[in-house]
Amino acid sequence: MSLVPCYRAAYLRPYLDLLRDTGAPLERGLRQAGLPTLVASGADIYLPQLPTLEFVKTMVRRESIDEIALRALGKLQFSDLNEQYLARMSCAPTLKVALESFIDLAPVEDPHVEFAIRYGETTVKLCMLNHFPLNAQDQYFEDWTERLVMVTIVRAFTEPTWQPTAMAFRSTVQPGRYASEQFPNTHFLTGQKAVWITVPRELLSLPLRVRSDVSRSDAGLAAASPIAVDFQTDVSSSLKAVLTAYLCEGLPGIDFAAEMAATSVRTLQRRLKESALSYSDLIGEIRFEAAARLLRETDATALEIALEVGYEDPSHFSRAFKRIAGISPREYRRQQRMH
Repeated sequence: MSLVPCYRAAYLRPYLDLLRDTGAPLERGLRQAGLPTLVASGADIYLPQLPTLEFVKTMVRRESIDEIALRALGKLQFSDLNEQYLARMSCAPTLKVALESFIDLAPVEDPHVEFAIRYGETTVKLCMLNHFPLNAQDQYFEDWTERLVMVTIVRAFTEPTWQPTAMAFRSTVQPGRYASEQFPNTHFLTGQKAVWITVPRELLSLPLRVRSDVSRSDAGLAAASPIAVDFQTDVSSSLKAVLTAYLCEGLPGIDFAAEMAATSVRTLQRRLKESALSYSDLIGEIRFEAAARLLRETDATALEIALEVGYEDPSHFSRAFKRIAGISPREYRRQQRMH
């Protein structure tokens, strides 16, 4: 069993904006797909890949929107990249350095993705390969997602309308008329072994054109800091990152967690056991980490925090917290505020 495939919610934001403009019932669609409705508020969370793809497909059928991946992701902005990407890009003196940083960071955020640069005499290929198996239609969506992230990065160093001379798809689905209209000077290749775009080598020396709201000092700190979520650690880490988004609405059972990980309940239990955890232990850790953050960063009462992280009884919350931390929530907050 591999780690849980996921997307950052920021990459779903353009889809939500597009669907919101059509009057689509977003919250109902999110619930039906098994996604946390928190995503509609703009929260930067991690979403399980398979329910996300199901949500997009269902909404496309319901709203009859063709080429939704391209229409939505065409709205993707440089600022939608995660904090570490923005930090590295802000510090990068050239496009070449920025892309090399992307090579380092892409598989850390999503271990199913492999990114590489292939240098030719006059052009380079920016290649991405997602090792998670998908059907043809889902692969087409995934191809556009990966490709337009690359295009967004290049455009931050070139110009907003820059187009690659060629785009390669792993999917065998042929891009439609809208894709041809948006990329009139681009040659589309389907059924390839990887997703890639071509970039003239001469562009690699260009400095950053778009400035994010990350200050240079903040960028240096963020670039040097570890990634917020390291999905390559083990299955429990990737599950915790995805399940945390469900905290306010009730954490799902192990059946749904196994479905998100594209595996069986028995296999998931075995993988968690390798980390000396049960699924209930994992849920307890998610609640504890959320409660500890609220104790450190807010003045919320114990009752408010208990309800926020899924406990109906404050005394139950206090016992569960003390079992992990060794001290009560009140003592934990007091100690944290002394530092």
